[in-house]
Amino acid sequence: MYGQISLRHYEGLNGFGAHSMQDVAELTKALEAGYQISNQTGGSALRVESLEASLKVVTYTNHHIKLWKKIPKSPAYSTVEEYNQLLSYGGTNYAFTQEGELPPATDTNYARRTQLVKFMGTTREVTHPATLVHPAHGDVIALENQNGILWLLERVETALFSADSNLAFDGEAEQWDGLDALIDPTSFVDLEGQTMQEADIELASNQIVENYGYPTDVFMGTRVLSDLVKTMYPRERVALPAPVNGTIGQAINSMATQAGTIEFNPDIFLRRLPSPPSSPTHANAPVTPQAVSSGGANAGVDGDFNKGATAGTNYYSFVVTACNRFGESAMSPAMANGWAMSQADKDAKKHIILTLTNAAIIGSFPPEYYRVYRTAAKATNAQVTAAAEYSLIMQVAATSQTGGGTQAVNDVNFLLPFTNIAYLGELTPQVMTFRQLAPLMRLDLAVLAPAYRWMILLYGTPILFAPKKWLRIINIGTLVS
Repeated sequence: MYGQISLRHYEGLNGFGAHSMQDVAELTKALEAGYQISNQTGGSALRVESLEASLKVVTYTNHHIKLWKKIPKSPAYSTVEEYNQLLSYGGTNYAFTQEGELPPATDTNYARRTQLVKFMGTTREVTHPATLVHPAHGDVIALENQNGILWLLERVETALFSADSNLAFDGEAEQWDGLDALIDPTSFVDLEGQTMQEADIELASNQIVENYGYPTDVFMGTRVLSDLVKTMYPRERVALPAPVNGTIGQAINSMATQAGTIEFNPDIFLRRLPSPPSSPTHANAPVTPQAVSSGGANAGVDGDFNKGATAGTNYYSFVVTACNRFGESAMSPAMANGWAMSQADKDAKKHIILTLTNAAIIGSFPPEYYRVYRTAAKATNAQVTAAAEYSLIMQVAATSQTGGGTQAVNDVNFLLPFTNIAYLGELTPQVMTFRQLAPLMRLDLAVLAPAYRWMILLYGTPILFAPKKWLRIINIGTLVS
């Protein structure tokens, strides 16, 4: 019977390919580079780090800023910018007269409007020692300056759409008016949860034409444009024989309408209506308000709860957050049960009356306004506690800053949860501009420590001279992935 042969049978011999176990043990003592990152010992302590020289950006870049780049800009010369609007050339009476008769007198109608310049900025800081070491990605101050500019431009881009100067407890808020507030409240196309189609853009552009505008641009979320492109797939045609290594799919950059060619601007910051935060977004955000409660029975004749809902009784739950110029609170406790809207209530166009209640103790940073979130229509009544189940439907200014103070608001179902908004209009200097009291600039701060500190500032405000030459396409749904 033969046993297995191993290197142990050749111990003591130094023939070709054969070494003693002691020699093998000595080999394992050789220095190894290893993979250790912390507590490096042995050969790993001598390993030079290999760090990629170029910084890999995993967030938004300058390429993602759309409206700020395209909006016409003009100088402001005061913190209060005034402008005149020509509303009409005269009355609506007929111009026909009898022979030799004096035509009736008509007067042009003007209006004086004002817009307040608002202020935005960020402070950046780099220690003096950080400027002395050999940086991995270039000048540390220049890099942080660039990061600060992009951070501020993202806030500018978002505010150009959604900011509202009316969101303040008393007076005017620190934010300017974005397109949501500047566009005439009657200028919208409601898709009621459906995805956007070519016909919807044609309809919206025609509405602008009827208000004497010529739409040039539409700003929409990237998902909204993607869903629009997918509706084109069934109409694709490929010439046969198909080309080798051919390209399939479509990329749509513009659309020809009866109102002219409209350029598509997919904006990554235009996303579906958000869900509430589960924790405060800033240390100085207001205290979380109390749970939303009923302010009374369904009432009014201005609601539209048939859209985005199924037939019969539907149930809705609400939460609210308190906001100020620093940030947003965590969401309030969820309602114990959903709010019922019967089919009879929906057919009667009733709305839901809600009561918002401040925290019992307000704290040092009182609320300036509230954001109300709601679930989609549900067929059964149950408590909904997950933040992801809620979506923003409205923002309202606070009317009380006392502990336990209440205010009533009405939900008419104007915005559907988890939908998108697109903006269509005439982007010309005669219709819209951004008035700059000062362009984007850097202002150095005094050196009070071994660190360099500076501010990146922007003073200005958007102005929409003709509010009906822009409109919103609201309640845009998305295709099921």
